[in-house]
This record gives sequence, structure tokens and C-alpha cells, in this order.
Amino acid sequence: MERCEACGAQRDEGAAFCRKCGKPVGEAGAGAGAQQAPPQPLQGRPQPQQQQPQQPRPGPLDAPLPPQPPPYPPTGFPRSLPGFGYRQEGVPEGPPVYGGFWVRFVAFIIDMAIVAFIFSWPIRFAGTNPGLVFSFAGVLYLGAFFTYVILMTGHFGQTLGKMALRLKVVSQDMTTIDYGVAATREFSLILSALIFFIGFIMAGFDSRKRALHDRIARTCVLRY
Repeated sequence: MERCEACGAQRDEGAAFCRKCGKPVGEAGAGAGAQQAPPQPLQGRPQPQQQQPQQPRPGPLDAPLPPQPPPYPPTGFPRSLPGFGYRQEGVPEGPPVYGGFWVRFVAFIIDMAIVAFIFSWPIRFAGTNPGLVFSFAGVLYLGAFFTYVILMTGHFGQTLGKMALRLKVVSQDMTTIDYGVAATREFSLILSALIFFIGFIMAGFDSRKRALHDRIARTCVLRY
């Protein structure tokens, strides 16, 4: 005995319809097969393509910037002058390297020579009296030297002599100094000289190479 594909009841052999549900023989199986089989695309008709999500086009702000020119004014002297340069932006990076007695002494001599060369021409107007010339030259030189050193150190942290030997004056907490600290430090040089230059010699025995005027102004001199 065969069974109906729709209700499962037994049906007679050769019957065209099911006795119980009345479904034609073979219609239920064909319907189930039609439901299970996926629809086939029509031949000869172009099928719509699935659209890919569009990527956002890079705007003018997303485009890479062209290489920028170096900053102007420059932050250092040309490297063609070996060992000469100034550091305008902050404190030298890395572990601190302190300037010792001799390198600072050479920078001091350079500054003295520069001031003597620039400010020696007004001495000719003092007349021919040797005492007057000597007094006028001494007062003029001391005033010019302290003005030069305070202005350069307060603005750059360096004089030309220190620039030549790559030295910079900073505070003990490794920050830049101002004109007030520079003035305190430079006028304390007089005290270092009055005690038989012992204030300068102290730099050779201090762990951070500080002279007496550095201790008074709470500064130190770095090499870079």
C-alpha cells in the first residue's frame, strides 16, 4: 500500500486522489519540492549587481600636508662653524652635563674681549689726561660689560662666549631664567672676585659645577 504525501494515509494503488484528504497524487511532493528548491534566475536577463558600500573620499583636510620649511628665524647658527651655536628654545634635553671651571673661564675671557672691542672707541673722546682716560675707560667698561652680560643671559641664557662653547645658564630646577635672576647672578660675580677668586674656584669642587654666584642666584651652567 502506498501512502499519501500530504496526510500520510494509505491510498489505493493507481488512485489519482487521496481518499482521506482529496489531494491529487504527487501534488504534495511537488509542492514541498517547490518550496525547498531556491528560485532559479531567468536565463538571458541581466541580474542586478549588489552594490558595494562607497568609501568616503578624502577631503582637502585629510590629504597629507607637504613638508614644511624650516622655522624662521633659525634656532641655531650654521653647523659650518664647529662648536658654535645658541639654544634659544628652553633647556637642553637628556641627562644634564655641567660646564666646569676652565670652559666657563674661556667663555668669560671671550666675553671680556668682545666688550672691550665694541666699547673701546668712546675712550678716545676722554682727552689726553691719563688719569681721566683710565677712570673713564674703567667705568665705561664695567657698565658695558654688566649690561651686556645681564641682557644676553636674561634673554638667551647665554652670552656670545657661552654660545661659542655651547654653554647655557639655567635655574637649579632646569628651567629658563629671567632678567632678575641674571642680574643677581652677574652682580654676585663681584663677591666671588673679592674673596680672592675663591667663589670661582668653587665650581671645580661642586658636583654640579656651581660657583659662588651660581649658589646665590640658584643657577647652574649646562653644556650641550
